[in-house]
Amino acid sequence: MTTMRNASDELLLSYAAGHLSPAPALVLASHLEMSGASHQRYAAFESLGGAILDEQPLVLLAADLFERTLSRLDEPELVRRDNRHDHGILNMGIHVPSPLLQRKIGKWRFIAPGMRYARVDVPEDPDFNVVLLRVGPGKALPKHGHTGSELTLILKGAYRDESGRFGPGDLDEESEATEHQPIVEPGGECICISAIDGHMKPHGWLARLIQPLFGF
Repeated sequence: MTTMRNASDELLLSYAAGHLSPAPALVLASHLEMSGASHQRYAAFESLGGAILDEQPLVLLAADLFERTLSRLDEPELVRRDNRHDHGILNMGIHVPSPLLQRKIGKWRFIAPGMRYARVDVPEDPDFNVVLLRVGPGKALPKHGHTGSELTLILKGAYRDESGRFGPGDLDEESEATEHQPIVEPGGECICISAIDGHMKPHGWLARLIQPLFGF
């Protein structure tokens, strides 16, 4: 029996405090829907934050605060995202987490034999690239690092890299200090969603060849 790889305390604390940007927050929110353990820890962090706020001294609010708040309700960034999209055309054969259902996803595009990707639309976070990756059984992605962070959630199947095995619901947190080469297990295809900050640092000719296809 394998141990589920849950979100780190640092990542959960950042999300609970509202400091995580939209792209990695999308991946983490999808993970929380798939991992009861991470969701339970996140709820504990939220409760802790609420308790800390309760202990803070009261302050006087501006007299026009209520009116200014009402005037901002129609601003685009404050409009609640509740439009769900039908991703049946992607034919993933999985239960799509609800945070991902609220995002537009492009068509599958060819990377290499047995490898495809689709872009996930997160326009409010232009510093990140968010993609779905679909890799066939036994296939190995090129070894690579990044100039920033990479947060990956496994939606279907499993892969192994230098740090071990990642299966459905597992979260793979990589930083600019790490390098890895995911290799999909032979039992079936692997589908995952990744939020990638910065640019890939490819190793080998294949990685350098397909990097322009991703555009990062």
